[in-house]
Amino acid sequence: EIVDLLTTNKTDFFREPAHFDFLTARIVPQALAQAKPGRPVKFRLWSAASSYGAEAWTAAMLLAEQARIDPRLDWAVPGTDVPRRVVQDANRAIYPATELAPIPENLRDRYVMTAQKDGQAVGRIVPELRARVRFGNLNLMEAPYPVEAGLDVVFLRNVLIYFEPQVQEMVIRGTVAHLRPGGHLIVGHSESMTVHHEGLHQLAPGVFRKRGEG
Repeated sequence: EIVDLLTTNKTDFFREPAHFDFLTARIVPQALAQAKPGRPVKFRLWSAASSYGAEAWTAAMLLAEQARIDPRLDWAVPGTDVPRRVVQDANRAIYPATELAPIPENLRDRYVMTAQKDGQAVGRIVPELRARVRFGNLNLMEAPYPVEAGLDVVFLRNVLIYFEPQVQEMVIRGTVAHLRPGGHLIVGHSESMTVHHEGLHQLAPGVFRKRGEG
């Protein structure tokens, strides 16, 4: 309960949209282009500081759209954070209509079910996405992390700014260890200067690629 009260849980749908543009314009197409024709393409994106889930659900909508274009894309989004209450809310996937407003209308119509709750307009993420997104408790201060290896993308946005430099380094190394060669680490725009890792190459503000082929 103390942890729940002390943690910061700022989040928005489509926050820092340039990162999501990079995901759909570069990262996913490259993964599909490198795959063998006709074979499913396993794609995993970890939202490592998922808060109430807006970041993970944003990515899920965009990956679902990519899969509509190319059905080979077999995607999933694990999300993790410390406070139990925000993880529970993220799994519940119910949000006030005002919080859902940043979602483009075509995506909102396709991936959000609307209703009234206690006289307030709310929306819930559709079951098709909820089947591919799961949230659990994880403290980034406690490496190594119980997360699968070989991930394509790690979103680690707007959390490093709350850590001391030595903790930042530990968290970056811990998350990068779960990326496949050629996978991408994405941090907040204001956090690019905090990333110092010999195995990463910066591609854009907040976007880093793990060296190696994959």
